[in-house]
Amino acid sequence: MAVAAQELGLGAFGSLVENNPKRPEWAAIVPLSLVGLGAFAFGIAIAAEGERQDGTWYNGLPMLAMAAFALGLACWFLLRRRPPKTWVAWYEHGVLRQTADDEPEAWGWDEIDQVARQDVQVVKQFGSYMKYRLLVVPEAGGQIVVDNTYGGVLPFTEGLTDTFSRSRVKKDAGRLNAGERVDFGGIIDINTGGLGKGSRRLGWREVERIDLKNGSLHIHRRGDARPWMALPAVGFPNLLVFLTLCDVLQRQNSA
Repeated sequence: MAVAAQELGLGAFGSLVENNPKRPEWAAIVPLSLVGLGAFAFGIAIAAEGERQDGTWYNGLPMLAMAAFALGLACWFLLRRRPPKTWVAWYEHGVLRQTADDEPEAWGWDEIDQVARQDVQVVKQFGSYMKYRLLVVPEAGGQIVVDNTYGGVLPFTEGLTDTFSRSRVKKDAGRLNAGERVDFGGIIDINTGGLGKGSRRLGWREVERIDLKNGSLHIHRRGDARPWMALPAVGFPNLLVFLTLCDVLQRQNSA
């Protein structure tokens, strides 16, 4: 991967993560197989004895059904599809992925359409944990997903997001200065005049502040107690780019 990154001009190395595809769950497969084989043998014995005595061979069907269920579940654990071994690395100028023995795939930051974080706290009866998921979407299609199956997912996600955002801010700032609108996944767009979606828009002089609170993005209009617009922050495409550009445009319009 390092050689490919150098050849493709991705610049200085940032960080690398790799997943850990689970091996077959032998702790479940072996007991299920033993139970299934035992139930099958017992069911056959019951059916044979019933047939010999009074023709009630079907008395063995419940045990045979249990055997089929246990053996089927064991086969599912053994044969279910698992993700291939994958490495993902980010560099100064882009991101690179290699899957199993395939050739590495690389994308410069200008070739990436969206970077989104989908971090969610999962609460269970005896505690909670964070479920991290980074989504990188190239303009040409497809996606790169880095989640909890990758070691060191959180610092990797933070580093990639920050590096991509710095590059994307420069690109989108140029588009704004050229009079274009910058769209964020069809959720909201901004231009030098304000922000909003469709006909619902707010000028920069009317924006009091933009907050991140409890997983939501709150846009406040001056004088209003309640948010003018609330959007989900989880999965918001290019969130850091949005916040940075909004801050710059607010400052420019308040001067």
